[in-house]
Amino acid sequence: MIQLYSEQLEFKICQDYHNWNPDFHMHNFYEIFFLIAGEVDFYINNTKRHILPGTMIFITDHDIHKSRLVSGELYERAFIHIPPALLSSYSSHITDLSECFHATSNRFFQLNQKQQEFFCNTLRNMITLKKNKNFGYDIMIQAELMNLLVLANSLYRNNTSYHFNELYSERIYKIICYIEKHLCEPLSLAKIANDFSIDKYHLCHIFKSETSTTIYHFIQLKRIALAKQLLLEGHSLTETCYDTGFNDYNHFITIFKKYSKVTPKQYIHLYKEKKI
Repeated sequence: MIQLYSEQLEFKICQDYHNWNPDFHMHNFYEIFFLIAGEVDFYINNTKRHILPGTMIFITDHDIHKSRLVSGELYERAFIHIPPALLSSYSSHITDLSECFHATSNRFFQLNQKQQEFFCNTLRNMITLKKNKNFGYDIMIQAELMNLLVLANSLYRNNTSYHFNELYSERIYKIICYIEKHLCEPLSLAKIANDFSIDKYHLCHIFKSETSTTIYHFIQLKRIALAKQLLLEGHSLTETCYDTGFNDYNHFITIFKKYSKVTPKQYIHLYKEKKI
């Protein structure tokens, strides 16, 4: 299920093997994901795409997502987790380094060989700096990170996105879009099945077979993702509770903390802190 994520700036190169298939989750930070080795199906919100090594993906703190290894024994990827307040502090009135994360069209990019080498070399340098902790290492890490953020935003601004095939069937895509559109309403399995004229047990089966998760888990995550957006837009806790379909304040707080590992007020506070 949902892991406990840190507020701190974090960056790693990770390796896993064989049947890697975690459930949908979301973070309390922005993420730059980069695939180094393996063939992977990547799920984010209402999109499922097959990606190859060299793919970079920009993920916000309200994107529900997961990855699944589909071929090859090795799954190697790099990630950078950036606290929202830290990212904001790096931007200026001229340069907004969060721009690439808020793209409305595409956040999947295929890097050329030179860009891949630059990203991996810079990230490995950051890892070495953090490990050795020599004088000025923290400043040097931030400088390297800003170089990577400039690269990320250049990819977005130069529209160097790559065509990735959409893997969801038309029916599952429509069901996911339906869920996203009706989050503020009661969303029972029976209602969704009825509106799509299919048996509710068959609905559970086809949804699980394509997403590898349950409709209930997906709806809860999408509601919390929407709650995060509304809270940052200035909505009160009570407004957010009802506008995301919970209709019970205590239940809303419980579910928000279950999936985010922080309370709504603590989540808002993450945007006001800067840590490294």
